[in-house]
Amino acid sequence: MAIVCGVDFSSWSQAAAEVAAALAERRQELLFLVHALEPNVERMEGEALARVQTMLTERLGGEASRLKALTKAPIETAVLQGPADEAVRHFAATRKASLVVVGSAGHGAGALVKLGGASERLASGAEVPVLVVRDAEAMTAWAKGAGLRVMVGFDDGEAAMSALRWVEGLRQLAPVDVVLGRVYYQDEAHRQYGLSKRFSYTDADPRVEALIERDLKAHVPRLEGRGELFYRAKLAVGRVADHLLELAEAERCQLVVVGSHGRRGLARMWSVSAAALHLSRMAVVVVPPDGKPARVTQPRVKRVLVTTDFSSLGNAAVPWAYALAEPGGEVYLAHVTLTTGLAGELVEQYLPSADLLPQAPAKVELEVAARLRALTPGVADEKHLVTRTEVVRGANAAQAISDAAERVAADVIVISSHGRSGLAKTLFGSVAEAVLKASRKPVFIVRA
Repeated sequence: MAIVCGVDFSSWSQAAAEVAAALAERRQELLFLVHALEPNVERMEGEALARVQTMLTERLGGEASRLKALTKAPIETAVLQGPADEAVRHFAATRKASLVVVGSAGHGAGALVKLGGASERLASGAEVPVLVVRDAEAMTAWAKGAGLRVMVGFDDGEAAMSALRWVEGLRQLAPVDVVLGRVYYQDEAHRQYGLSKRFSYTDADPRVEALIERDLKAHVPRLEGRGELFYRAKLAVGRVADHLLELAEAERCQLVVVGSHGRRGLARMWSVSAAALHLSRMAVVVVPPDGKPARVTQPRVKRVLVTTDFSSLGNAAVPWAYALAEPGGEVYLAHVTLTTGLAGELVEQYLPSADLLPQAPAKVELEVAARLRALTPGVADEKHLVTRTEVVRGANAAQAISDAAERVAADVIVISSHGRSGLAKTLFGSVAEAVLKASRKPVFIVRA
């Protein structure tokens, strides 16, 4: 394996080369210092082109000599031909490089000189991680054993998991504190967790951030290697990258790591990685999907949400929920009161002018909760299971169930199904099938 560092002999290029050399020594890899000839230089006549290549080879050799005084990493040099981003990307692929390192002025700068100006294009299309260096001090200090604080922009995508795996590799070499950050939009978060439809687009909601940080911790409970792990949620009003960088600065991070989907052309306008590269004051690593399978962990059913409409079939799902839950776990007994149609009469009777909140009015909730608790089987005590109740209301039963499962962080949803098909399914619908489509949770269906 090797590290490829693009050099254009600028001051930020020298800083990038120092980081690349320190990383190569730490990772015990070969370092290639490369420079790409400008396309107009390539059109020179043979003798003139040979003189330019000789001059560049000598300058690269001088840079290699400077770095050898700072590190014990083996260093080789190469003069490439073609546009910088394409030439470096191709060279890295042929050498099976593990990392490409380049320098950049960053912070919203315009077109940068030579390779620096190509850093964003290089990172957007590379098949290996690309580290864009702004300040060498923090990274070189970490490579020599000092700590490093890293912000990882996280979502549920493959690229984010690849970014996490790359950071885990760093933590094997020296301590790295990781801040796992998720940027969210208020309307999307309230819809996901089934919270109130009344919210501020500009003010953070502590309930939402607590739920997001809880789910981050459940999704990534630990990372391999040395260092601490923190979970943070950040409200967005506008572009995601701006808020991710704000969070990184607030957390005093020295490196931002983001996954890349390899977007090109106009699609890059919506790319978090492209915007982070362009705007960040600190070093940025863009990690493409590594093709590795998702991390598989042994599923644990510690929290089950079971829903019933109090029919005999609906109640039949309850014993299955208690059977699935691990000893010492929790079972949420849920009932949905619809706010429209005949099923909404109970709500209208007690609180006809109520705002559409997820929870039912207090009097209704107490009565329904008592009926739910009456369904608790004796095995609950034998398995030391905690029984909780969820009485929710909404216009769509399936969505209300899915929202409740997100809100309580259920590991699985248990629901009964009449098994309707054909005309009956068309006329009456299937709540169970709708839950299957709407929920991101596993769904256990009890058949009639």
